[in-house]
Amino acid sequence: MHLSVAVLVCLSLAFVTQTQGIVSNACLDCIGQIEGGGSGCNLDEGTLSCGLYQIKEPYYIDCGSPGTGWQSCAASDSCARGCIQSYMSRYGGLCAGQLGKSTSQLTCQDYGRLHNGGPNGCSSSSTIGYAARIASECGLN
Repeated sequence: MHLSVAVLVCLSLAFVTQTQGIVSNACLDCIGQIEGGGSGCNLDEGTLSCGLYQIKEPYYIDCGSPGTGWQSCAASDSCARGCIQSYMSRYGGLCAGQLGKSTSQLTCQDYGRLHNGGPNGCSSSSTIGYAARIASECGLN
């Protein structure tokens, strides 16, 4: 009996460390790979996008402004991932509604569209290519 409890605890911990929020670590890794921003900031469509995940200041504000500031949070993997998780929690319901599904049915491709296109990214045709990249480059739905 003790062995089965230990196995359950290990499996539970593995699940928790794999998800760490509504967006899986694999999905966050993929978004970082696609964005590929490194640790600095880049000019993107007239505004700065910072860090590996290319977080813009309005995105940072929408995620609750964690850490000590936008650019420092975007440069910190743990802060940026937490920001993305908060952003997805905030706008996941809107995305799900735009796609005609429940939030529990959202996929990495859906979260990628939301990350790339903002609150209305899931209904924007301009984010379909981003979702396709998640499938082709990372093998994620």
